[in-house]
Amino acid sequence: MSETTTDFALPPLMERVSFLTHRLNALMARACNPYFQVWNVDLVMSRMMVVMLESGPLPAGEIVRIMALPQSTISHQIKRLEALGYVERGQGKRDSRVRIVSLTEEGRAVALESNKLSEQVANVLMDSIGEQDIETVRLALKRADTALRDFKPACD
Repeated sequence: MSETTTDFALPPLMERVSFLTHRLNALMARACNPYFQVWNVDLVMSRMMVVMLESGPLPAGEIVRIMALPQSTISHQIKRLEALGYVERGQGKRDSRVRIVSLTEEGRAVALESNKLSEQVANVLMDSIGEQDIETVRLALKRADTALRDFKPACD
């Protein structure tokens, strides 16, 4: 077991924060993926495109960091988006080994539509959590993100 600063009694799986966050993501995918089918993308690819919409062209490694997914998964998704004509890859200006990913005009249009759906999902979440609690939840999730970023489970 990994050392923690606080020992909590482990609730049943369906009451664990880790499972509840899994369910939220699964429910978002179930609701959103049919909407994305018209563009042949899924929730992960749409999120990647919205990140580029907000941030501009990004090195592939930065997309890996932001999405917190394996490099191989992100590479596969970038290749799919490129084949669909939604992104293009180019060389970095300072380092030609760095691959920069940017939205095409068609990709920008899909990202804008994806962001509209993201706003709807965010509104459902915010309404269900409540105005008084939303910032507390957001900060708690950011702390959890930071804690899990470097977490390595202990193997017995």
